[in-house]
Amino acid sequence: MTTSATQGSANALALSRIIASEPRWVGVRSARDALGLPDRVLLHAGPPLANPRQPPPAMRNSALLACLHEGWAPSEAAAEQMIASGMVTLQPSFDHRVSIPLAAMVSAGTTLAEISDGQCTWFAFLGTGAGAQIRFGSRDRAVIERLAFRERELLPGFRDLLDSPVDLLSVARSALTEGDDLHNRLSSGNALLHAVLSTRKADSAAAKTALQTVQEAPLYFLNLWMPACALMLDAAANTPGSTLVTKMCANGEVAGIQLAGLPGRWFTAPAALVKGPFMKGAPENPQFPPATGDSGIIDAFGLGGQVLRRAPSLLAAFAPWLPDGDEARALSQVCGAHPLLGVPIALDAAAVAATGKSPLLSTGMVSADGRGLLGRGICAMPVSLFAEAAAALGK
Repeated sequence: MTTSATQGSANALALSRIIASEPRWVGVRSARDALGLPDRVLLHAGPPLANPRQPPPAMRNSALLACLHEGWAPSEAAAEQMIASGMVTLQPSFDHRVSIPLAAMVSAGTTLAEISDGQCTWFAFLGTGAGAQIRFGSRDRAVIERLAFRERELLPGFRDLLDSPVDLLSVARSALTEGDDLHNRLSSGNALLHAVLSTRKADSAAAKTALQTVQEAPLYFLNLWMPACALMLDAAANTPGSTLVTKMCANGEVAGIQLAGLPGRWFTAPAALVKGPFMKGAPENPQFPPATGDSGIIDAFGLGGQVLRRAPSLLAAFAPWLPDGDEARALSQVCGAHPLLGVPIALDAAAVAATGKSPLLSTGMVSADGRGLLGRGICAMPVSLFAEAAAALGK
């Protein structure tokens, strides 16, 4: 049986491993080259789907568009049949060390950003910039041109700009002082990322296009920060006895977590709803959707929903859905301070179980029926997930 003393020692060791990881953006390559990902395989966010042949509507739309982008299918109907028959297989992103936003998909031709701390590597779904987004899960054919634009322009552009690595922790540290939660608000982080890249050699037309893309998409830094958090938390995996959360994500059906002391073992529960203000231009009659995406790793790291106190604009927007005393709740559920970021980090499943209060996930809302982006909001993660995981580790 794990005692509080041994658990504390294990968590201290896990925390030290997290802090020792210093993620940097070091390159861009296709998923085929980076992962050896074969054709007719699509990676999705979150834990494994109950039935990969019948993904939730938003994911199904994105999978369909990915099939058309790759040229695997000549029509939407043919793509739907390939997915339903299993000719195209859907696999969880975490099995391949990739972080995927919302309902997006990664295929062999997808450009990935490579995030490394010099010892290990994690990969990022590279954003396509402003305009139609595959991560929103709508069946918008304009997405296909945005994906082609990424592979045609952004891949060579960022390759030119990354003549030396980008220190992501330094960007994050400054952004936290400027009102970012580094999940739902990243405008300061994005401006800093653009400033760093602007110092690089940008003679080629593709490099200039890549710079402009970062400037025009206020959440572009999110695509890099997700795998950075995944990489840092993954450094704590295989720490015996540790109750720190190393994975936290959702797939529109279930939410899931893993613990440092039980690597590879998913604990899942039905995905809770994301609640917040609907944006102007949202589809008619919007409904709060279940959580989806890999970006919950940011909140597991201890940012996002655990640092809303540092993001006044989000506090104001989410006030109707925020529980009273949430700052105290957040501070009671994280393990210890990060010396560079200057904030407490590392969500502790045992602490969550002890408080009986839900950690918050600060994330985007995409329509569950595949109609696109609804806005941004917060999701109360089920306490049962953390209690079950902590109890399993205790045994």
